[in-house]
Amino acid sequence: MSRPTAIGAPDVLRAPVLADLPAGRRVLAAWPVEQPGQGTTPARRGIELVSADPQTAQTLTTATVPLPDTWLEASLTGFTVYVAGVVGTTAIVSAAAADTALTAAVDLASDRLMWSVPDVAAQLLTDDTVVVSLRDLARSELRGLSLADGRPRWAGVDGSTVWPVGASQALVNLRTVENAWGGSQVIDTATGRPVDSPLNGQPGWSCRSDEQDLTICSLAPYTGTDAVLAFDDDGTELWRITRDSGRAIPTVTAAWHGMVYGYTDAGPVILDGRTGTDRVPTASAAPSLVSAYIGMTTAPDSPPELRSAPGRADRLVARPTTG
Repeated sequence: MSRPTAIGAPDVLRAPVLADLPAGRRVLAAWPVEQPGQGTTPARRGIELVSADPQTAQTLTTATVPLPDTWLEASLTGFTVYVAGVVGTTAIVSAAAADTALTAAVDLASDRLMWSVPDVAAQLLTDDTVVVSLRDLARSELRGLSLADGRPRWAGVDGSTVWPVGASQALVNLRTVENAWGGSQVIDTATGRPVDSPLNGQPGWSCRSDEQDLTICSLAPYTGTDAVLAFDDDGTELWRITRDSGRAIPTVTAAWHGMVYGYTDAGPVILDGRTGTDRVPTASAAPSLVSAYIGMTTAPDSPPELRSAPGRADRLVARPTTG
């Protein structure tokens, strides 16, 4: 078994996922692998799911998800493999190319392949549903699969991208090949049915979780931010900042455990995620990534418009978190 490095194609691998399992905390990563043919046994490609100790980086377990024989005809630099997420002891992994995909579930307790479904790429996980996108150049469709067995729960939702809104809802970007204007619609992830929400309608919404029980959504259809809304785990709106609220609308760069980070023309600011009030009105930075240990920010001399786009900044700075 070999792991091609896919030099020159950095998008093949995505960021690893940190998971808290009964056996302890683990780092999960997915790799494209190839098993050369031998004798009458044909060559095979697959997704290798690796579990490692976050303290020592030692590999603890591996599991391989086989890909269909048709994937042998594709270049290894032409697709992406990733861990979409973990629910309990079930890890969801996907391989995706321009016109094909595969999503599978692996039981981390036994390293056993639970199920695999071709032609779909995982986008979002909830407690019982995997929201996937159909890999088809001619149409953009979202579907829901059962986390337990991969069976279809719903299908036929037109859209290209989804973001979680609370524990059981998702915001769908309605932009497709047939609908260039797009728009937005919140759905129930268990049924795929539309849900009433202030996010419905206008295109340009995106959301992010605070990795606890809050969702922060921003409306930025063109240049700048027009609105910021916060929701609890049930999808209930908690607060909003809009152009008619009498407050400067922040450009949100990150959210973490009850705090919302961003900046206005006056500089970086930290909001209380539950109330929307200014928690630190004169913050030192607007991090683009926050964890329990560090916040990643652009260099102090970077202009404000680069503070939410670390890939465009010249230098990144890691700052220790203090709260």
